[in-house]
Amino acid sequence: MSSLKASATTPRIASAFTRALYATGFSLAVSTLSINAYAGCQYIVDNQWGNGFAAKIRITNDGNTVIDGWTVNWQYAGDNRMTSNYNAVFSGSNPYSASNLNWNKTIQPKQFVEFGVQGTKGSGAAEIPVVTGAACGTAITSSSSSVAISSSSSSSSALVSSSKSSSSVPASSSSRSSSSVANTAAWTLSTTDSYLNFITTKNTHNVEVHNFTGLSGDISSGGVATLTIDLNSVNTGVALRDQRMKDLLFETATYPTATITLTVPSTVISSLAIGQDKATDISASLNLHGATGTIATKVSVQKLSNSRIIVQTLAPVLVKAETYNLTAGVEALRAAVNIASISVAVPVDFALVFDAR
Repeated sequence: MSSLKASATTPRIASAFTRALYATGFSLAVSTLSINAYAGCQYIVDNQWGNGFAAKIRITNDGNTVIDGWTVNWQYAGDNRMTSNYNAVFSGSNPYSASNLNWNKTIQPKQFVEFGVQGTKGSGAAEIPVVTGAACGTAITSSSSSVAISSSSSSSSALVSSSKSSSSVPASSSSRSSSSVANTAAWTLSTTDSYLNFITTKNTHNVEVHNFTGLSGDISSGGVATLTIDLNSVNTGVALRDQRMKDLLFETATYPTATITLTVPSTVISSLAIGQDKATDISASLNLHGATGTIATKVSVQKLSNSRIIVQTLAPVLVKAETYNLTAGVEALRAAVNIASISVAVPVDFALVFDAR
């Protein structure tokens, strides 16, 4: 069933997210991708709906020397507040602070790292706060469609489009010489750095984001990727609700796991330089609750280093209850809490980090 490293999404992706959520029976207001930036830091609103938003902060090394460790700060002036996050160590309660994890502390020149946040807001548009820190530099002009970034190390400037391209990070010729081991080795999922979220809707307008904390998987040397989801690890933030989902919806006593299997094109990983990413369409098999269906979406594959990659959704996957014999379970949940409706289709997003074995 997403930033980890939160990859850049585009207005096209935002519209896909809107269509997916309309299919679940509730409305969603999504604005065009919005960006606020300092020279090396961008706050990007990916999606927003009634009382919530999803955003990411991108830190770009515009200099000529390696950044080894970073901390950034931001504060919302209005009613926006962060409720969940990923891909960094967070502290504070407006103002907020985020610092690197071990795997993303190093930023090579002309490359970037990203982390993500989700939060609540009022009825207005999601706020775009200024992000500050040693890696950020001085304030620059921003707009809803692109950001003009003045290089901190030269008089030239670069234009960073809000749309995601297949090579969003310029790479030097030296960074293109990747290890042959990284290109041919099998990959194992980093369970601590990966995430999988899903969105539920109750009574038409009550939207909540949940996740699974138990993930495992790998990509074989032959390019077969497998992701196993421990359904008993469902995390909604309410213990009683978690138990009801295990017992009434997933029936984990009989069906404890869900499995996603797909074939990764051999050239996707091997063709990438460090810091580069590539968008690709995938079709995967999902086995859930004793039934198997096909899911299709677009993902971004990015090479973080010679020994680490990240695969993340660029458009949410819509999982329908009827495909996996879950309609009766959804009705059982609805009756248990005595509410008018629960959506029978849920958008799912993920970010999966793999390390070379």
